[in-house]
Amino acid sequence: MDRVKLVIRSRRWLLLAALALLALALSTAMFSGAGFSSKSANNASLGAGSIQLSSSKPNQAIVAASEMEPGESRQGTINISNEGNVAGTVTLKAAELTGPALAAVIDLKIEDTTSGTTQIYSGKLASFSSASLSSLVLGATRTYRFTLSWPSASNAASLQGASSSLVFQWSRSS
Repeated sequence: MDRVKLVIRSRRWLLLAALALLALALSTAMFSGAGFSSKSANNASLGAGSIQLSSSKPNQAIVAASEMEPGESRQGTINISNEGNVAGTVTLKAAELTGPALAAVIDLKIEDTTSGTTQIYSGKLASFSSASLSSLVLGATRTYRFTLSWPSASNAASLQGASSSLVFQWSRSS
């Protein structure tokens, strides 16, 4: 009888060992945690487009207004073109104002005369800070007219011989 118990126990042991090995094999196959990745070389590149503005009067006065007197007006035009590779909205900004006493008297009117007349700004030269202009498509040119007027009622003796200047900066709106 001892021999029968030993055989039965050894069969149980073998059976348990076989079941343990089977469980281990199944768990390894099911929960292997293998991960796969793939890489490939791409030769794609990204680049931002640019709007490149050109002026018909680079580094020149838009309006020749020297020796202007009360009651006079002067006009000048400028063409701004987009030579870049994207369309964009243009902003006109004022910088480097000199002669603020005279600039506070002089009236400034800016108009887009490309097709018809659209008023951009009307007010004192000293008060102009910036204006958002229309979109400028690829290869397009827009024409702007600047008018300076010195009201005849503004004839104070302190303005005799006075001068004023303002730099206009054209740039793409952000």
